[in-house]
Amino acid sequence: MVDLTALNEAQRAAVVYNEGPALVIAGAGSGKTRVITYKLAHLVDQGWNPQRLYALTFTNKAAGEMRSRVSEMLGESIAYRLRMGTFHSICGRILRRYAPLLGYSQDYSIYDTSDTKALIRNCIKELDLSDKNYTPTRVLKRISDAKNMLISP
Repeated sequence: MVDLTALNEAQRAAVVYNEGPALVIAGAGSGKTRVITYKLAHLVDQGWNPQRLYALTFTNKAAGEMRSRVSEMLGESIAYRLRMGTFHSICGRILRRYAPLLGYSQDYSIYDTSDTKALIRNCIKELDLSDKNYTPTRVLKRISDAKNMLISP
């Protein structure tokens, strides 16, 4: 059984809440990772299947800390079965898993900023455009603006 005495009142309330999905919003250093960690352990203690639980955070550091703490509380084998990670990593796994249902291959690549800028740089060169008028940063800004206005390619 998970010992909740190390939590303050607000943290404990978030951990024991079980009426549906929960969103924890709090400032830096307020114990968000602690709440999520205890929440996962509490749900597993309550009989929830670890493979049906998702824990999302913003940073790799927080995700690693969360996994480490859950491993300490529940053991490595249970922690391994939980789906924990950053929004990007979890969503990437979901997209890869269900890509065939959308008519896409599972072996696609996700470009980071430097990959994207390199590709844009190559396109500018291939189209023989002026790299003074068409910088990768400027082109990416225009693409972003178009996407935000729902303008397709």
